[in-house]
Amino acid sequence: MKVILKERVPNLGQKWDMVTVKAGYARNYLLPQNLADVATPGLIKKAEGLAAERMKKMEELIANAKETATKLEGLELVFKMKAKGKKLYGSIAEKDIVEGLAEQHKAEVSKDMVKMKEHLKTVGEHKVTIHLTEEVDAELNVKVEAE
Repeated sequence: MKVILKERVPNLGQKWDMVTVKAGYARNYLLPQNLADVATPGLIKKAEGLAAERMKKMEELIANAKETATKLEGLELVFKMKAKGKKLYGSIAEKDIVEGLAEQHKAEVSKDMVKMKEHLKTVGEHKVTIHLTEEVDAELNVKVEAE
């Protein structure tokens, strides 16, 4: 059965996507939850136009993300923290990376874009990934120095 999604459904599609699903799934879940409508010729035409608009916006978003990624790639953040040997008193978290980018380089990213396996707890150089979009990531150098 072909349906047009009214909103994003995980593992199925985005808003205004036309997808083929089993009749029972559409009848018992998608339609009662108001997540989809049965695909009619009028709805298909409308969905194609809106999907094209969404693709154009996504291309612009990806282009902006790539531009931001090139700016971030060459940057180095420097933090000075108290340490005993190589081990820091405390740690550097995602929030600290966001604040450091804003203070040191006037770059704005949100906390959820910063991807770290664990907080930085040692002196030295570290790599931190900034996840801008599903397709674009930037790697940032973070240098931690002892006071």
